[in-house]
Amino acid sequence: MNNKILILGNKPYKNFKLNSIIDSFDIIYRFNMTIVGKNNGTKFGKLAVCNHVYSNFVDNFVSRDEMISLYGKEMETSYLDEWYDFFQQNKKNFEDIYYQSEHCSTEWNNMLSEYGSPYKFSKMASTGHSTIFTNLREKNNEIYIACFTLCPNEIRKTLGELDDFAQEKNEEKILTCHSFTEESRILAWLHNNNKVDASLCMIADTEELNIQTNEYETKPSEFIINLLKGH
Repeated sequence: MNNKILILGNKPYKNFKLNSIIDSFDIIYRFNMTIVGKNNGTKFGKLAVCNHVYSNFVDNFVSRDEMISLYGKEMETSYLDEWYDFFQQNKKNFEDIYYQSEHCSTEWNNMLSEYGSPYKFSKMASTGHSTIFTNLREKNNEIYIACFTLCPNEIRKTLGELDDFAQEKNEEKILTCHSFTEESRILAWLHNNNKVDASLCMIADTEELNIQTNEYETKPSEFIINLLKGH
């Protein structure tokens, strides 16, 4: 029987309770500077990290002051402090911590061409989207996506990220090596064409269940609707 894999982004939820839903999956992938237990499940799962996180905290371990100097312009200092302690105390609890290459966009675009997608990556695919395609390449599991931003009109913000930085990043006032609009389109297309199930990305952050609409007309799957009703 195929495993149900959950690829879990770092979009924060404060109101809709996600812990039991996330913990119900067989395999969980998390990313970069996440903290487990922030209404994002209690299973540690696997941690995929980008090049600079791997270099600064896995290959080596920079000091707290160095970390704040490196990331303080984009992340809340209080979150960085909490993450620094969390990671040192809990890194052995992850099933695996590994570097996820973000330099495979050509391969991912070839896969999109084979699928018949009109959308491609023109920039480097993020760690999260690279993990999606790495798992798609395996072809033997059911892939579910949660806590990714599905609509480009929504502010893409990760746990601990400063509001002003997130706003400027989404408005492309800050140059980044990723295209958030492209990634949203690709994820929606993969969902609409049954390559992945991104239904959990459609949940609004409200106390009661509310499925958000978007310009891609994505619809939640029956499996996820039943899962949500059961929790």
